[in-house]
Amino acid sequence: MSKPTSSNYARILAIDTATRVQAVALLDGNQLCEHRVQRVAYNHGSSLLENVDGLLGNSSLELGDVDLFAVGIGPGSFTGLRVGLATAKALSRAVERPIVGVSSLAALAYGPARTCPAATILAAIDARRHEVYAGAYRWEDNGLVELLEDCAASPDEWIARVADNLTGPLLQVGDGVEKYDTLRDWEAPQLRRLPGDLVSPSAVGIARLARQLACAGTLADRTALEPNYIRPSDAVLPEKPPGPMPEDPDSAN
Repeated sequence: MSKPTSSNYARILAIDTATRVQAVALLDGNQLCEHRVQRVAYNHGSSLLENVDGLLGNSSLELGDVDLFAVGIGPGSFTGLRVGLATAKALSRAVERPIVGVSSLAALAYGPARTCPAATILAAIDARRHEVYAGAYRWEDNGLVELLEDCAASPDEWIARVADNLTGPLLQVGDGVEKYDTLRDWEAPQLRRLPGDLVSPSAVGIARLARQLACAGTLADRTALEPNYIRPSDAVLPEKPPGPMPEDPDSAN
């Protein structure tokens, strides 16, 4: 796939289906055209394409007008991730536009991190089996920096990992905090949490992080792009050291 110039990444269609909350967003330059968030009862397949069509229709755009497709690759629901990724790949292939995969936890942390740049964002979503998928992020140098790599852990294990590696101020976000009393009742210096109704999976975060990666030349191989299931029994955890993401081209806006 040829690498388009960064000027071609104005219109971004983003999808996240890592949880039971389906999120889709359409960006046109720095303008958010629309962001839809919908809780699904069983699966994402029945409503995802309908929501994508609605986003494009409301902006008087067609699929071929999209410059970049962005998709949350997890961690999260195995079925949800497969549906979201398969849909994003099919749309990308249909109009031969590039695609980028983004950590769903990073996308969850993106908004709070930009709003509270002094805080470390502890993103955690329910992984079932008495575990959470969790990662730690901070806003530094006009971009989101991963401090603790996305993982699957029990609430006690996650708290211990944070205590061993990070200091406050800390801000907990995600439905994993609401699900487990251990995280909800966790007391530590300079620790706060955002109520679940204030933070939901963010397709806007997916889109903006995807633009960062695309502008830095990090486009996905469509055929090789796979979900990051995290759990070794379901997939092999990719070896990737924590570190800074490319500078956010939207940070000055």
